[in-house]
Amino acid sequence: VFTSSHYVGKPEEEIFKDGEAWKKVFGPIFIYLNSVSNKKEALSLWNDAKQQMLKEVDSWPYSFPLSQDFPKSHQRGSVQGRLLVLDKYINQAPTPASLAYVGLSLPGEAGSWQTETKGYQFWTQADKEGTFSIRAVRAGTYNLFAWVPGIMGDYKYDAIITIKPGNKIKLGNIVFEPPRHGPTLWEIGIPDRTAAEFFVPDVDPKFINKLYVKQDKHVTDDTFLGTTWQIVFDLPVVDMAATYKFRLVLAGASLAQLQVRLNDPNATRPLLSTELIGRENLIARHGIHGLLRSYTADIPGFLFVEGCNTIYLTQTRASNSFQGVMYDYIRLEGPPQ
Repeated sequence: VFTSSHYVGKPEEEIFKDGEAWKKVFGPIFIYLNSVSNKKEALSLWNDAKQQMLKEVDSWPYSFPLSQDFPKSHQRGSVQGRLLVLDKYINQAPTPASLAYVGLSLPGEAGSWQTETKGYQFWTQADKEGTFSIRAVRAGTYNLFAWVPGIMGDYKYDAIITIKPGNKIKLGNIVFEPPRHGPTLWEIGIPDRTAAEFFVPDVDPKFINKLYVKQDKHVTDDTFLGTTWQIVFDLPVVDMAATYKFRLVLAGASLAQLQVRLNDPNATRPLLSTELIGRENLIARHGIHGLLRSYTADIPGFLFVEGCNTIYLTQTRASNSFQGVMYDYIRLEGPPQ
C-alpha cells in the first residue's frame, strides 16, 4: 500500500475530479536481505543495512528502469542554497538554519506539504551552516518549503521553482523569519514537530509512557472525562494597555477540541477554542507526531494580574481512550519592544 489514510486520516487522501488524469511512479523498491552465521554478531546486521542504504541513496535515481515515466539522472534537476533564520528577539543578525529540513512540493501555502500526496516531493537535510542541496528532482513546478528544529513555524520561499531537465538552480542565501510578536516570557517544549518532551501527568512512575500525551481521565471501564491542565506562571510587571501573544503548537490530535482560558477555568468565552480536530491514529499507534497545527491568541494586558497567573488548557472531548492531543510547543510572548 503506497497511499493510505490509516495513520493521519482523511487529510492524506487523494481527491480526484471526474475525469481527472493522474499518474504517479512508486519505486523502484529495493529490498536488502543480509545474514550472519554467528548469532553473537546479529547486531552487526543493522549497521551493515545502514551502510547499504547509504550506497543506494548515492545510486539514486537508478539507471536500469526502462519506463519513460521514470526520468534518468540527466533528465532531472537540482536546487541548492543556504537557509538562514532571522528572529531579532534571539539574534539581531541572521543565523544558520542548522540541520533544517528543506524540500520541494507542489505549490501551496506554507506547511501544505504535510497533506500533499498527489504530486512528488523531494527533501534533504541542511548541514549545520544551513547549506542544502536537493538533487535528482523531476522536471516540474514546485514551492520550496522548510522547517528548522528548535524554531517555530513553517518556511515557504516566495518564488515558484521551475525544474527543467539538467538545470541546476542556485538560490544563494534565503532568510526565514519565524512568527514573532514580542520577547519570550516563558516557553514549554521544543518546536520540533514531536511530543517528545511531554509526559502523561499524575500516573504511577512504573507506567509512564513517554511516547504520547493523552488528555482524558478514566472514570470507569466505559466512561472518560475531558481534563484540564494548568500552566502557572508569575508576571511581576504587566503592561495593562499592551497586547500579549499566546502561541500553541500541536504535534497531533485525534477527534479532540482544545480550549484555552486565563485565570478563570469556567470563563464562558475562552481565549482560544479549536474546532473538532484530528483524525490521526497516532495515539492508538503510540506515535509522537501527526499533523502539525499552530494556534495563536491575542491577550489584552488587563486580563493578567501582577503576580501569579494561570492558563487552563481543556481538552473537552473524551468518549473513548484514543481521543486527545499531543503538544509540541507552547509560548507566551510579551508586548513588542
